[in-house]
Amino acid sequence: MELETTSNQADGGESSVSLPFPKTWWGRVLYGLFITFLPVLSFTAVESLKPAWQTGRLPDYVILFLFPEASLFFFPLLAYSIVCYLLLLFMPTRFAGSFVVRVGIYTGVVLALQYSILVLMYSLDSYIYVIILIWIFPFVYSIIYRWAIARWTARKVNRGLFILIPGVLLIATLITGGSAAFLVLVALTMAAPFWSLLLSLQAAIWLFKNHETTFTLPRRFGLTAWIVAYAAALRFDILKMYELYAALPPTPPADCYIATATARGHPKFVRAWTVQRADGKSMQVNKQLQRLKCAELAVMAVNPRLHKLLRKMYDVIGKCLARAIQSPFIADAAYLILKPWEGLVGVVLKFVVPEIDSFSSKLYTN
Repeated sequence: MELETTSNQADGGESSVSLPFPKTWWGRVLYGLFITFLPVLSFTAVESLKPAWQTGRLPDYVILFLFPEASLFFFPLLAYSIVCYLLLLFMPTRFAGSFVVRVGIYTGVVLALQYSILVLMYSLDSYIYVIILIWIFPFVYSIIYRWAIARWTARKVNRGLFILIPGVLLIATLITGGSAAFLVLVALTMAAPFWSLLLSLQAAIWLFKNHETTFTLPRRFGLTAWIVAYAAALRFDILKMYELYAALPPTPPADCYIATATARGHPKFVRAWTVQRADGKSMQVNKQLQRLKCAELAVMAVNPRLHKLLRKMYDVIGKCLARAIQSPFIADAAYLILKPWEGLVGVVLKFVVPEIDSFSSKLYTN
C-alpha cells in the first residue's frame, strides 16, 4: 500500500517523512478517485441486487440494509469521512493536526469495516472465494510491484503499468464484446469496502502514531456525539431494512427477466399469448420463454450448484437488461438476439430429451 514511498527510495533514495499514501500527484489523484467514486458505484449497484420476494435468506437482508433508502443517515457520515480523507490526501501538513479531520478518517475506518463485513456476509452463500481473491489482490500486487522495482526501476515499472493494464483491458473488452470491462467493474464494486478499509486504516494508524496526544474534555464530548449519531443511523438502517423486506411479495414472481421482457414485444412478431399467473396477474408468454425456462430447469436437475451460481449472476444481469426493454420495438430486437440461444438450447435439449417440446409447452400455461 506504500508503493510511492518504495518508488522514491528506489529512484533516488530521498529521505523524507513517510506518508500513508503516494507522494506523486497522479498517485494521490488515483487514491482520491477510488475513495470517492467506488462508494457511489457500490450503492448504485445495490439497486440491481434487490430481492424479488421474501426468500428469508440472509444475503437479501444484507442487500436491503445497504439500500440507499436504509442507509440515508449513514450518507452524511460517509461524506464527512471522504471529505476528511481528501483534505489529508492533498494537504497532509495542514490538516493532519486537525482533530476534526482525524475523526473523519477514523469514521471512514469504522464505515469501511462495517460495509466489508456486510459484503462478506452477502458472499458467504456463493461468492466467498471470489471475494477472498479480490480482497487479497492489493497484498499480492504489492509483493509483485516491490519485486519488479527491485529488478528494474520504479519509473520503468510505472510506465509499463500505464501501458500494460489499459491495453490488456481494452483488448479483453474488444474480444469479449464488453464482458471483460463489466467484470472489472463488478470486481471493483465488490472490492470497494475492503480496499477503502485498507486505505483509511493506513491513514488512521499514521495519524494516531504521529498526531494524537491528550484526550481532552471537548474531544470526549465530540466522541460521545459521534457514537450517538452512529447508533441513530444504525437503528434507522435496521428498521428500514425490515420495512423494505416486509414490502416485498411473499411469493416468487416469474423470473426469466430477459425472456419475459422480450415476450412483451409485438404479439404477432414474438408469437406471444397472455396467461394468468397463480397470483391473479397476467403475463405475456411465448415459445422462447418456455424453452429457455426449460433449459434452466434442466441445468438445475443436472448440476444444482452450477445452477445456483448461474442463477445468482443472472438475477443481477437479467434484471438490469430487462429494465432496459421498455418498448415493444426494443423487445422485438431482444427477441431476435435471443433466437440463436433458443435454437442452441432446443437442439441440445432435444438430443438429451426427445420429448422436450411437449414438456416445455406445459410451462407458463393457464
